[in-house]
Amino acid sequence: MKVSVISLFLLIVFVCNINAISDTVPQTIGTGKQLPTNAVPYFSFKSNVILDGVIDDSIPTKALLDIGAWGIAIPEKFRTRQPAYGDSLPVQENIRFKVGGWQRDMVATYMKDDSQFLRWYGEECVLLGWDFFDNRILEISYKDHYIRELRRSELDSLAGYDRIKFIDRGKRLIVPARVHIDGKNIEGNFWIDTGLNGTLFFTNNIPADYNLDLSKTKSGRAKNLDTNHTPVNILKTDTIQIGNSIVTGRDIIFSDSEWFVFKENDIYIGLIGNQFFRYFSVIFDFRRNNLYLKPTGE
Repeated sequence: MKVSVISLFLLIVFVCNINAISDTVPQTIGTGKQLPTNAVPYFSFKSNVILDGVIDDSIPTKALLDIGAWGIAIPEKFRTRQPAYGDSLPVQENIRFKVGGWQRDMVATYMKDDSQFLRWYGEECVLLGWDFFDNRILEISYKDHYIRELRRSELDSLAGYDRIKFIDRGKRLIVPARVHIDGKNIEGNFWIDTGLNGTLFFTNNIPADYNLDLSKTKSGRAKNLDTNHTPVNILKTDTIQIGNSIVTGRDIIFSDSEWFVFKENDIYIGLIGNQFFRYFSVIFDFRRNNLYLKPTGE
């Protein structure tokens, strides 16, 4: 039962879209820009990071890198090991996955062919969690569309970056943040979720706890990885701040849904999505649990 719970979590939590996604990931990746040494270009799809990858040294695929997830989920069509006669198909198997010059042996969860994830991102797309880069220093350039690994000496020589400590709570990467909205400051821990196609989601207890004026909200719907659309409310913030890094005038989302991501809990009060991080050069030091942010001027 424990394996099933972990698998379900991996497949659900990473993305909620308020915009429908109907097109699939292009079959080639390239920015046409002069990239830094050892940089690996990616395709930006709804501000998500889509990389070229290879399964078991033989199966080319696309991979959505999601800092809000862990492990790897791959399409059922890529299953290469068939069970012995009479045995059921395993939910998980060991595979080797490669992106750029990185490769790692991982326990993969299989996605069904009719999953919403594959409908949105293409039938050959993999969901790749942050722990593929565990113990590494990873730069994500949302402006120039590349990722690269930094050496410690390179990181120490960088200028203009704000450094913020994050913590690992059961593979969830948690960072403190402050939101100013409706004349109120809301401070707490937020789950970093770069697969989330939004700026910030609050858990469903926050509006009542802070007596927010809900007459200013707009209605919308968020797509989950099942077939349902979750009703959401949208409210504009004054500022969202992580460390000294700030974005202004962004929409935040909350919902009365019973979906577990939105429920009040003792780990986080919301999720920070890729529409926050797209305004920064972002570096994750997964060895020392530091997040580095530098505004790109966009």
